[in-house]
Amino acid sequence: MFKYPVEVLSDVYLSKIGGFSPEIDINEIGINSKALSMNTSIIANETVAVLRILDRKGKPYFLDKRFLIIGIEEWMDCYELSSNGEVVLSSELEDDFSKFLGRGIIINTIESFRIGRDYGRIIKILMRFIDEKKQGIS
Repeated sequence: MFKYPVEVLSDVYLSKIGGFSPEIDINEIGINSKALSMNTSIIANETVAVLRILDRKGKPYFLDKRFLIIGIEEWMDCYELSSNGEVVLSSELEDDFSKFLGRGIIINTIESFRIGRDYGRIIKILMRFIDEKKQGIS
C-alpha cells in the first residue's frame, strides 16, 4: 500500500525526502504513521535513526546526528508530504537539504534496536579489537 520506507537490510530503510515542515522539530524526522506500522518495525516517538543521502559519502557513523522518528497523522498539515511514506524534515533544515528533495535517503535504525544506549558494550568490543591488533592476532 505504501511505497516507502522499504527495508533494505535489517533495521535499515530506504525512503525519499518528501519535504519540510514547521511541525517537525529540528531533532526529528516525520514519516506517515500508517506507512511506519505497515512497512517497518520502527516505533514512532521512540526509535532513533541516523540519516544518509543515498549515493553520498558521509561522516563516520558515530559522528552522525540522531533523529527521533515521529509518526505523521492525517490531521497534520505535512501529511501530504509523506503520503507514500516519504521522510519529512524540519523546515529549519531546508537550507541544508532542499537540494536533495525527492532523492533517496537511508534511515538507519540499527543503533536504536540493537544497541540502545549501551555504548559500554561497543567500547569493550573495540578495545578488544585494538588489543588483538597490537598483539598481531586477527
